[in-house]
Amino acid sequence: MEKQRKEMAIWSDPWLLFIAIALALLGVVMIYSSTHNLAQERMHDAYFFLKKHMLSLFAGCVALYLTTIIPLEKMRMLVIPLLLGVFGLLVLVLVPGFGVRAGGAIRWIKIAGIRLGQPAELAKLAVIFYLASSLARKQDRIEHFMVGFVPNVIIVGAIVGLLMLQPDFGTSMMLLTIMGIMMFVGRVPIQYLLGSAMLALPAVYLALIWSPYRWKRIMSFLDPMAKENIQDGAYQLVQSLKAFASGGLWGLGVGHGKQKLGYLPEAHTDFIFAVVGEELGLIGVLFVIGGILFLIYRGFRISQRTPVLFYRFLALGLTCMIGVQTLINMGVVMGSLPTKGMPMPFISFARSSLIVVLAAIGVLLQIEYDTQQKQLKQLLSQRSKKTGQTQKAKKRAPKQANATKDLRAPA
Repeated sequence: MEKQRKEMAIWSDPWLLFIAIALALLGVVMIYSSTHNLAQERMHDAYFFLKKHMLSLFAGCVALYLTTIIPLEKMRMLVIPLLLGVFGLLVLVLVPGFGVRAGGAIRWIKIAGIRLGQPAELAKLAVIFYLASSLARKQDRIEHFMVGFVPNVIIVGAIVGLLMLQPDFGTSMMLLTIMGIMMFVGRVPIQYLLGSAMLALPAVYLALIWSPYRWKRIMSFLDPMAKENIQDGAYQLVQSLKAFASGGLWGLGVGHGKQKLGYLPEAHTDFIFAVVGEELGLIGVLFVIGGILFLIYRGFRISQRTPVLFYRFLALGLTCMIGVQTLINMGVVMGSLPTKGMPMPFISFARSSLIVVLAAIGVLLQIEYDTQQKQLKQLLSQRSKKTGQTQKAKKRAPKQANATKDLRAPA
């Protein structure tokens, strides 16, 4: 019976599940549209990337289902082993022979010739679970500097340090942003957060100027149409903007985009949102933005409704993970942020990211199910009390009536 009730958790928020599935299916269509020519030329199989993505989508659906039925308290007990595992993988990816270099960074891990994925994606879940557990456990002492602030910063800072060695500047900034939001909501004193942010600014600046390619991206972002940038550092951004401009209101139609045909680098990964704009137009862009915003609303609603602190912080962190990642991707693709490799949740060809995002949706669904069960128990308890009071009143009524008759009877 308990297992059957747990399996119902996947339907606890049909709207959240529906929009996640809709965005994932849109991703399937756009990945095939943006890769079939590339796959045919390079792999002699137009479905090469699509088949890989479908395997990841299947794995993501399995992860979503499992995270709805495995009790969250059991997951919470695995926070420390998960953190240690992530530390180990992030170190292993830097070891020659295990790490795979691509695009100037070593972010993928390979064992026995098989590329297993990006440990950075698993690090997102590990950090969010750890922070949610830590903030919930320390609420009575959260305002103490050495209790509510320092341990969290040390743990997250260690992970960010390993990410920067890859280097992965985008994921590092994303994790620090999520940590700041969660600690702010968790009532960590604002002066600690602002002070640490001010101290971190010089480090961020040095990380930018000491890395030529990062500084080049900043300069290209500030003036993408300059002659020295338009065919170099800002080339990808310029092609992305051309894709949006040519899409118009309704788009050129699925499969009819031009920028993906060798003009727009990474059209199926980090810049797939530009392909959406070109082929589906403003309507498609608004659908994606509206879908993500609605998903974020449902996530924050789940966080606000649950009475369990751990669940509240967990839902907040997972929702922020999806929201911040989407914001960075859209900002980069539309030229509002410097170019940075960050996949669009649900839609990009990013296998590890897709699995992690769908697992996050499963956790949100389980939290909502737990909230609904608690509300149902509370309602049934209230009704039971009212029923008991009514029955007692009915039992007392005849006794009171008899007592009244006895008093009226003549002596």
